[in-house]
Amino acid sequence: MAKDIFYTALDIGTSKVATVVAQVGPDGELKIVGTGLVPSQGVVKGQIVNVAEAQEAVQASLNEAQRYMGYRIPWTYVSIAGASTACFNTTGVIHADTNGDPITGENVEQLVQSSYPQIPEDKQILHVMPVNYVVDGYRGVRSPLGLHAGRVEVESHVVMADRDAIRQTLHAVEDCNVPVRDVVLSSLASAEATLFQDEKEMGVVLADIGAGTTDLAIFKDGSLWFDTSIPVGGNQLTRDLSVALGMPYYFAEDLKDKWGHASPDIEQAGEEVLLPSFQGQSRRLIRRSTLCKPLIDRLQETLGLIMLRAQQAGLRRLPPGGVVLTGGTSRIPGFQQMATETLACPVRVAAPVGIRGFSPEHNQNAFSTVIGLLLWGIKHQNRSGVFNKSRDQYGPSRGSNAFFQRIKKAVKVK
Repeated sequence: MAKDIFYTALDIGTSKVATVVAQVGPDGELKIVGTGLVPSQGVVKGQIVNVAEAQEAVQASLNEAQRYMGYRIPWTYVSIAGASTACFNTTGVIHADTNGDPITGENVEQLVQSSYPQIPEDKQILHVMPVNYVVDGYRGVRSPLGLHAGRVEVESHVVMADRDAIRQTLHAVEDCNVPVRDVVLSSLASAEATLFQDEKEMGVVLADIGAGTTDLAIFKDGSLWFDTSIPVGGNQLTRDLSVALGMPYYFAEDLKDKWGHASPDIEQAGEEVLLPSFQGQSRRLIRRSTLCKPLIDRLQETLGLIMLRAQQAGLRRLPPGGVVLTGGTSRIPGFQQMATETLACPVRVAAPVGIRGFSPEHNQNAFSTVIGLLLWGIKHQNRSGVFNKSRDQYGPSRGSNAFFQRIKKAVKVK
């Protein structure tokens, strides 16, 4: 790989806009060479509601990242939240040549293309990903490449998004004179940075709990099987606390960060917290358990919604791989313990680690999506059908898998 090839990822979230520029070393190590982190604006629950305001935040984030690099960012990968997306599975079929030749990559490409669905005019396809194949009636084939067969079927997972949501995202970025190379489902990107392959094989639920939404991605047999978004996130916790304590949002956010706990023990619950004065009211002391109660109630509700969405997806029980929590809200102390007890399954809190050049304060759960975007972009750097404004859909994901495996060995997750 060329020495000076850089990859850029841009995550436009409810509370922050994060830009990360990285270079891949000869041994597959991922080195961050530029970062830009600014407060978000014009975004509500992961959706751009004011393009001009969102563009201003995007430009500030890009400028900050470019300051470290010394030159303009040439292009970027961008995430899109699940609130504007929908998923379903579809099938395709081809009849291979009858002259005895094995199935080729071109045949597989044609097969996947045959699974592309018809969609409404106000929607646009983001991803079409093969889940499994049926070769001459034999199910469970991971890849038909090189096999001899007469009839080959594919089941593909399709992710589509609102066309207007994609257009708004593109305008917010490309009006800053930075072309968008591809748009990626945010939960799919987070999975690249946080999930182990054996978790995907066993089956696992990834819950990325951000400021405005909780994005879910369910994997079965190594492939994305279902994805959705719940309109609840860390902002709701802060608002609940603000109402309960009768104080402004920014005071509540500070108290949540300093004293919030999802499973306080007896000693912690009995601690006293000094509330700041507000509008002439004197400062007062409350028990930590009183402060934590609205947070605990909202977190338990969020876990219940995760269970409900998994059931609506067709799961009778949570998969053997359990639940992996990421996103900024997953860092609340005691949340893993609460989730384990509530969901009655293995629970892991995950963040990308082992990435060179990423400052410790940035190397947190809140940056799983933007780091995953980098990994996704590297993995799919050669994929066909790269996004273009004049097209109505994306091509199937194809990537340089051998190269990506070197990256995954160098970039560990916990």
